[in-house]
Amino acid sequence: MRINIGKLTSMTSILAALTATPAMVQEVGGGWDLDGDDRLTRSEFVQGFAQKGVFARWDKDGDGVLSEDELTQGAYRTFDRDMSGDLDETEYGLTDRRMDNRLGSDRMGAARYWSDAETGYEPWDIDGDGIILMNEFAAGLAESGMFDEWDMNDDGALSEEEFATGVFNRYDENNDGVIEEPELTDIGDDMGDEGFWDV
Repeated sequence: MRINIGKLTSMTSILAALTATPAMVQEVGGGWDLDGDDRLTRSEFVQGFAQKGVFARWDKDGDGVLSEDELTQGAYRTFDRDMSGDLDETEYGLTDRRMDNRLGSDRMGAARYWSDAETGYEPWDIDGDGIILMNEFAAGLAESGMFDEWDMNDDGALSEEEFATGVFNRYDENNDGVIEEPELTDIGDDMGDEGFWDV
């Protein structure tokens, strides 16, 4: 069965326009927004994201860079909240369902971050058994071209800055070099307690 994910590298918006609550802005903006303008520059984001420690946790061999396999495994393990070794549809949309229920939105959140909104869960489930195994997730992520896009110097590995910049660029949906509303809401959700990056 062939995965037809389409143009994952040109992902559509992570969420429909939402107004951030002051608490969400404070959570991210208060610690990361160094100049207090309620926007995050790439530099502010990279510094703040480094504090989350995601890169160090994903860099399993401790060599200071992420291989494509380490990026894939890190993302997969983050979705796999029960550490069962497979992702069901609920786990894949864990962050999204939590926010859907609270905000009544059609938000796709972290799941949409790693896959295309148009295709959703099914194309990643190659054998159609209702779960996404590591090899299926790896195939989908490889087809997306995300690793190559993030590897700015084409050396086959992601430095911490390349990793953080790649994450920033996904949240900077309008490509204006800053993260502001509604993009800031996405970060508040995904970086906060029980959000995708809060592992």
